[in-house]
Amino acid sequence: MNMAASAQDEAAAFLTRSRAVERVWARDHTLWREDPTEIADRLGWLDVPAEMTGRVENLAAFANEIRAEGVERVILLGMGGSALGPETLRQCFGKRPGFPDLTTLDSTLPDRVKAVADSIEDAARTLFIVSSKSGTTIEPNALYGFFRRLVEGAVGRGQAGARFIAVTDAGTPLDDLARADGFRRVFRNRADIGGRYSVLSYFGMVPAALMGCDLRGLLSGGAAMRDLCVPNADPLANPAARFGAEMGALAMSGRDKLTILASPALAPFGLWAEQLVAESLGKDGRGIVPIVGEPLGGADSYGEDRQFVYMKARGEISDADALADALESAGHPITRFETDADAAGLGAEFYRWEFAVAVAGAVMGVNPFDQPDVQRAKDLAQAALDEYARGGR
Repeated sequence: MNMAASAQDEAAAFLTRSRAVERVWARDHTLWREDPTEIADRLGWLDVPAEMTGRVENLAAFANEIRAEGVERVILLGMGGSALGPETLRQCFGKRPGFPDLTTLDSTLPDRVKAVADSIEDAARTLFIVSSKSGTTIEPNALYGFFRRLVEGAVGRGQAGARFIAVTDAGTPLDDLARADGFRRVFRNRADIGGRYSVLSYFGMVPAALMGCDLRGLLSGGAAMRDLCVPNADPLANPAARFGAEMGALAMSGRDKLTILASPALAPFGLWAEQLVAESLGKDGRGIVPIVGEPLGGADSYGEDRQFVYMKARGEISDADALADALESAGHPITRFETDADAAGLGAEFYRWEFAVAVAGAVMGVNPFDQPDVQRAKDLAQAALDEYARGGR
């Protein structure tokens, strides 16, 4: 039996034995851990497509209000999950005529910050999104301070607040700061969605609306995939659960490098998927290393530690077609998805991968919703800044 067939059998056995799909929808934290911490309050993404569909008109009205004022640039200040979803949408769909151009600033490198600052031709026609779930993330807070001073110098302190909006959870320090500093608007996200699972929530949909993306398409695609993921008699009929269970089984057998191949129209999707996989599944001494944007090699250039996903835009011809066939012939496990390269297709893939990674975590015995190493890095950065504030070095 080849590796791919073995993984499929293991996935089927796991899904049946564990009742994983039913337990995901029951919000049963014991699928991942006995302790519900950072699980019970991290499953809001399951239902967010339908919830956000009810807010499309409000988001569209806000976007039209911004357009009517002549805003030409939207600059998003965020890190990780707050930025990667919007950036993926920008790269997939480009700038829509008549809508502002989106710039994602997820770096504190001085040259990058300076380049964005220097590119602002008119601060009065620029809108900044400060995006942070916790409202305490150091980088966007520092970027806000920098750009707030820049905007105040251009339009005056009394008018500067109207150039900023925030996306955050209710009651965070950013929420409080936005009110104190007179932000134009605060979009308060539901608190039970983690950053990397937030693309179909306000964190993704606010910038998507401002750049003119098809919100109904994105959300209807996510909702359609959700409907395919609900419990049924055959867990293998669930396209996300099957993918996740096979991904996890392959990783546990030693194929813990996930190479994402994509035809050109879907290539930007890897930006978002890379973080979702790495940050969700890389912990407790286990993990899957996602490999995105690697130059294509021959089928014989890949080792026995690889599994592959090929995401193909329907009707698109790609150099990866031949490689995918060769990999399969050589016995490498490869999962293929063919989807429309439109808003609905992308929305469906966002949801598929979120559900799949949740199931893969159950197979691998890790909590896909917490972030111990990310939090430790944040704590160390804050400690370094505190030391500088105290001692000046």
